Amino acid sequence: MTAEDEIRALHAAWFKASESKDVDASMAPIAEDVVSYEHEAPLQYRGVEALRETCRAGFENSAGELRWDIPDLEIVIRDDIAVTWGLNRMWNREPGKPAYQLWSRGTRIFQRRDGRWQLIHQHVSFPYEPETGRAVFGIEAAI
Repeated sequence: MTAEDEIRALHAAWFKASESKDVDASMAPIAEDVVSYEHEAPLQYRGVEALRETCRAGFENSAGELRWDIPDLEIVIRDDIAVTWGLNRMWNREPGKPAYQLWSRGTRIFQRRDGRWQLIHQHVSFPYEPETGRAVFGIEAAI
């Protein structure tokens, strides 16, 4: 398996863990010293336990079916560093409510440590309206 295959497989496992709302499986590829810039405050999360908490809260706040993927995933690998980016597509279908889909942007950096890829940095964001400073959620990606 090539390094790119490994990174794609890691993402596929991540998507599956999210669908089953499995916090432990979602945290499996994340380094202890990760730094993540998430959609919501605070400005940064430092360490896997901080990220675990935001992941757990996100799963708990999604009452129904939850899925996400990155249909245009780009990967660049140099030695033991892999950088990925693409548009995150997230779906949520809650009982009694219409299903909805959100797009955001994501960049992730992985480092191979002790023979396995670990997420060391993540930056996810929504576009915003400069006039209002508010995030924009209703954008459809043209990919």
